[in-house]
Amino acid sequence: MCSDYVTGALAAVHLDTRAVTPYVEPTGADAVVRWHDGLVWVVNRFGADNLQAIDPTSGATVRQFSTGNGSNPQDVAFVSPVKAYVSLYESATLLIVNPATGAVTGGISLAPFADADGLPEAARMVRVDTRVFVALQRLDRNAGFQPENPSWIAVVDATADTLLDADPALPGKQAIVLAARNPVSTFAFDRGASRLLVACAGRYGVADGGIEAVDPVGLASLGVVAGEAALGGDVLDVAWHAAGHSYAVVSDAAFNTSLVAWSAVTGGALGSVYAPGGFSLSDAEVNDRGEVWVANSSFLAPGLYVFRAGADTLLAGPLDCGLPPFSLAFDQDAGTVLDAPRAAPVGTLLAGPWPNPARGAARFALTLPVAGEAAVEVFDAAGRRVATLARGALAAGRHDVAWDLKDGAGSPVPPGVYVVSARSGAARAARRVAIVR
Repeated sequence: MCSDYVTGALAAVHLDTRAVTPYVEPTGADAVVRWHDGLVWVVNRFGADNLQAIDPTSGATVRQFSTGNGSNPQDVAFVSPVKAYVSLYESATLLIVNPATGAVTGGISLAPFADADGLPEAARMVRVDTRVFVALQRLDRNAGFQPENPSWIAVVDATADTLLDADPALPGKQAIVLAARNPVSTFAFDRGASRLLVACAGRYGVADGGIEAVDPVGLASLGVVAGEAALGGDVLDVAWHAAGHSYAVVSDAAFNTSLVAWSAVTGGALGSVYAPGGFSLSDAEVNDRGEVWVANSSFLAPGLYVFRAGADTLLAGPLDCGLPPFSLAFDQDAGTVLDAPRAAPVGTLLAGPWPNPARGAARFALTLPVAGEAAVEVFDAAGRRVATLARGALAAGRHDVAWDLKDGAGSPVPPGVYVVSARSGAARAARRVAIVR
């Protein structure tokens, strides 16, 4: 999506030839773009307040519907052909819509997560199987839009249209508490570690944010994996490639943005990849071809730039899109993580594993109907016990169990199929997990 903040238009780029088709279809001047089910979905934000679906083949708008006057939609998360959620900046309600017709079918109140101004500032979203994660920036408009402490991620059960409780020990439905404030980016997914990543800008001009990891199974923050002090400024976007080499858009103290390579292994920057100067970089995305695409939305030298992921070498650019490029989407459902665990049926002792096959770690959910002794153990194909994941007295309820794919001596287990067994009282359950290296 391209914009000069007066007019907006969709542009299309052929990934093989880099040929650009500008002005495919007019859009709002303040918009972000998603791809879903063969259509380009444009979230027309401030002043437009609508969703627009564009057929990429014909370039025509096939449907467009309002999200409510003054609602300022921020993102859309698709659940099915007839259900999607829309986050609204000017409302404490998460909208439920039918994307096939544009009908508003309901809403979920996010009011319990609002700050003093009555709004939670719901922003970007991602669907992880039957769960939808909603970033809540919680900016206090009575104090110059400064981020309140804490910022949260609300989690929605997409099958029941209700909020999930991230901390049953506290009263009411709790959201995931972030260590940093002001989550501003789209969610990235680290498939190897089965975690979500989001850029938290904190207070602009202050090194109080960073890239934060979130466990989508255990519904908990895993902490900041790369801080703003290490990355060189406010983190505005994150694009995942690999644990040792990923990307972030960073704004320094003088508000000059740059594309920075960083490592989740060390938590530090690897170096600047592209620094055009000025507050110019608005989006960065990694595609399934191993390319990093960056939108330079400056007025003087706008265009798209393409780099080889991991090597940081320039492949193409600037690509002229007509108007300055602002938001990127590839023809894949980047807003959905498809290989997440299904919700376990009521009464299931052991759910999971996830991911399966597993390469770096596997997670399970152990649910006890009553408090008692419990054990979770791993056995190889020959029936030999190779690891004990949990043993002892546990409270009633859900417990998240992780296996680092190592045996009892701390050595990585060889590839193969393993059985994870859980027992508590007379209850028994077992799950198979495949290990790949």
